[in-house]
Amino acid sequence: MFVAFLLSIGLTIFGVRRYRELADGTEARTITEREVRDLARHDPLTGLPNRRLFDDELDLCVGLATDTHQVAVLMLGLDGLKRIKDTHGHAAVDKALCELATRLADILCKDGFLARIGGDEFGIVLPNISSLEDPANLARRIVASAADSFAIEAGAAELSLGIGIAIAPLDGVTPHELVRRAERALYRAQGDGRSRVRFFEPDMDVHVERRINIERELRSAIATDIIEPHYQPVVSLVSNRIVGFEALPRWENKTSGHIPPDVFIPIAEETGLINALGDQLFRRACLDATAWPKTFSLAFNISPVQLRDSALGERIISLLEQTGFSPRRLEIEITESAFVERNGAAKTVIDELRQAGVRIALDDFGTGYATLSQLLSFRLTRSRSIAASCRISTTALTAG
Repeated sequence: MFVAFLLSIGLTIFGVRRYRELADGTEARTITEREVRDLARHDPLTGLPNRRLFDDELDLCVGLATDTHQVAVLMLGLDGLKRIKDTHGHAAVDKALCELATRLADILCKDGFLARIGGDEFGIVLPNISSLEDPANLARRIVASAADSFAIEAGAAELSLGIGIAIAPLDGVTPHELVRRAERALYRAQGDGRSRVRFFEPDMDVHVERRINIERELRSAIATDIIEPHYQPVVSLVSNRIVGFEALPRWENKTSGHIPPDVFIPIAEETGLINALGDQLFRRACLDATAWPKTFSLAFNISPVQLRDSALGERIISLLEQTGFSPRRLEIEITESAFVERNGAAKTVIDELRQAGVRIALDDFGTGYATLSQLLSFRLTRSRSIAASCRISTTALTAG
């Protein structure tokens, strides 16, 4: 009897302990699952909500939007992260992003919902604005805050950002529509210059659709090699004779007609197509130039975006060898903004080309605010200002 009693007590104790273990395990599992869900809805670097949580919050707010209860969506796009990465490394980029997230959170307080929705993009939802001045004032404060330098280990770094704003229900009644239009306003803001703010306007849809069409057709044009170099003569003011030709890209599109370089070159730069296009045009120009008199030179323009590629010099030299065109007859023209970016890859490329015998010229000197010390560090062959241009722009020749 006594043994049975002890056994009963033992079983009771065992049962209580087992119950507690199961309860603790269930609680731990619940906490873990909650933490996993939380991590899946937050950015691991900044701790801010991510795109998933942003979409949920926006969906909730837009569902309550009326003409008297408007909702603002702000899309923030950063500029300068690549420059920080190239100069100071990935750790510096992470530190700058975390500091920016802190500044944004301090400005917003509890007035809205802030999320990091991409590598260089943040989003804000203002759930109840009284007028358009509310998001406009917030945007101006954000721009001013981002203008202050960011402390990193190696010193200080600078960021700029553009802001696009869309309003519900004025600009859209669905989250997708609002985000898309805020992003189009952001695209226009970034196109206007550093640290600009733009509200969505109906004509932006037309503008972006045209850009999308041009990008699609540009990819096809590069794939089929239909963008051609045309040539305008370079005249010596001393002898008043033609001494060479400058290659300029020309694109005749079947549906849109002539598309000028100042339209498709920026799109090629933004989409990463500029290297393929530049190499393609340079090869054709070199092949054309081999048929010119040996005293004639070829001038070819390189964009600052191309100069960010440290392999550019090797590709140019390789194309010269493949086409049989002498590097001493080639003059590469670069713009002043290449120096302002303080791009180490640009100096490497230029040094390689100079050592191969290629001449380097600075085009449109006086428009990019480069310092004299920056220019001297690149050891240029010559520079050409807009006022001192010796190009004949009224005549364009096509070789062949």
